[in-house]
Parts: sequence; C-alpha cells; structure tokens
Amino acid sequence: MLNFKPITLESRCDLLPFLGKKHHSACYQSFATMYLWSGIYKTRYCITGEWLFTKSGSEDGYGFPYGDGDLKEGIELLRQDAKENEKPLWFFGLLEEQKAWLEQKYPGEFTYEASRDDAEYIYEAEKLATYAGKKLHAKRNFCNRFEAAHPDWKFETITRENVEAVLEFHRKWQSENEGADEGLHKEGCVVRCALRELEELEMTGGVLTAGGRIYGFAIASMINETMMDENIEKADGEEPGAYPMVCREMARMMKQKYPDLIFINREEDTGDEGLRRSKESYYPVMLLEKYVTREAQ
Repeated sequence: MLNFKPITLESRCDLLPFLGKKHHSACYQSFATMYLWSGIYKTRYCITGEWLFTKSGSEDGYGFPYGDGDLKEGIELLRQDAKENEKPLWFFGLLEEQKAWLEQKYPGEFTYEASRDDAEYIYEAEKLATYAGKKLHAKRNFCNRFEAAHPDWKFETITRENVEAVLEFHRKWQSENEGADEGLHKEGCVVRCALRELEELEMTGGVLTAGGRIYGFAIASMINETMMDENIEKADGEEPGAYPMVCREMARMMKQKYPDLIFINREEDTGDEGLRRSKESYYPVMLLEKYVTREAQ
C-alpha cells in the first residue's frame, strides 16, 4: 500500500523535481496550487521510486502520475493501491493528452466524462497585457475610464509592508460578496494563506491603488517557464474598470518578471454563469478540458 501524506510547505523540496515541466499546463500542476488547496480537497502525496502520486478527497481520486518512467508501471502501482484500499481506481482532472494515452494503452478499460465546469481558460499573455485588437476594445475602454478617473493610480508588488492592507481589502470584499456561498468561504481561506506565504511559495502579488485606496489585487505563480497561473484576482466590482486594470497590470508585471511567459491560465469557472461570461469576455485561446476517469467495472 502506498504511503500518502499531507502536503506542507516542507513538501516543496520533494515535489518540485516532478513539477514545472514543459507539458504541464493545468493549475493543479504547480506546487502553490497543490499546497494552497490541499486542506480543502484533502490532497495528499506519495513519492515512491521515480513517481510522484497524488490522491484527493474522501473518495480517494488519484491525479495522473508525475514522473519520467514507464507510465504503465505508475498506473499499475495506483491500481494496486486502490485494490488494497478496497476502492475503485479513478482519476480527477485528466487532461486530453493523458486521456489519449490511457485510451491507447488501456482500450476499453476506463470511462471518461468531460467536465465543462472544470475546464481551464488559457490566454495569450501579450493580449492581456495590452488588450490589443478589436475583440478587447471594451477592456481598453474600461481601463481608460479608470485611468482618467484616477490619474494617480499605481500597481505595485504586494510586500510585507502592504500585505495587511490587502488582507483588509479582501476581508471587506468577502463580507460583501460571500453570503452563503461555501465556495467563496473556502477560497477565502486559500487567499489568506497565499498572502501570508507569498515568499515561501514563490508567488507574485500585485495591488491596484489610487488616492490611498485599494481597488483590487491579484496573486500568480508559474506552472512552467512559459505558463502562468493567475491563482487569485479580486477587485471592487462597483468601480468601472477595476477588474480589467488588475488583469492587465498583473499580466504586465509577470511578463516583466518572467520574460519567457507566453500563456496565462485563469483557471475554471466552476459552472458559475457570471464567472463564465467574464472569462469568455477576455477571449481565451483555448479551453483546457479535463475529465473524470473511472476504471470500467
């Protein structure tokens, strides 16, 4: 039986050699996301031989194996672990290329269910940093309105000196928006943890201010050298242009910090129609489809 254990900050040294690969593109393929959401999703990890395995939830869903060895060996180890735990083998968040590999190597042995609510939105970093082109004309206009109304606006790095002010902004945002939304309550725990541990997680935070007031902030991490994950983005929804400004300025900040950045993953919409319309309005270049995959009975 595989020995799974909780993901902690100290786990980072163990996990990093398996992460940051060129073919990684999903938000959960970065240590920051794994760690920040591990308490919510009960994600654990196991390293055995040349493999990193992850397991989440009370139903013990597995992540696709991380490692450079024979994948069939990794799958068989997970099959054995599921059998010893008397639970069915199933994978969460399976990506298209992983699905294709399983279909080829294990024809008819697994079922696949696409989850549109979990599909991740991928954008060109340059487009979000400039809002160039006809499609993003409305975003440029909103930014122009904000800049005209707040000529002293600034977008600065979140540091130890200003993080408490950002936390206070988030507390206010949460009290005004959370209501009975359990998802936002859980996300609030993640946001606070991320802000407190930005340096340890090697994440980047940016905050939009004007007239001594915070209008929004964002937190991001790198999935690999060319793909960024915008983990968190919050802004004053009553202020025209605040959200487009935070999105644009965070893209600019990350492009300056990481010159090889090409794509930005702005994660899934979780089935929220308002969030879906918002993400679609920035015109992604692709949707990263994910599948719930179960061993056929």
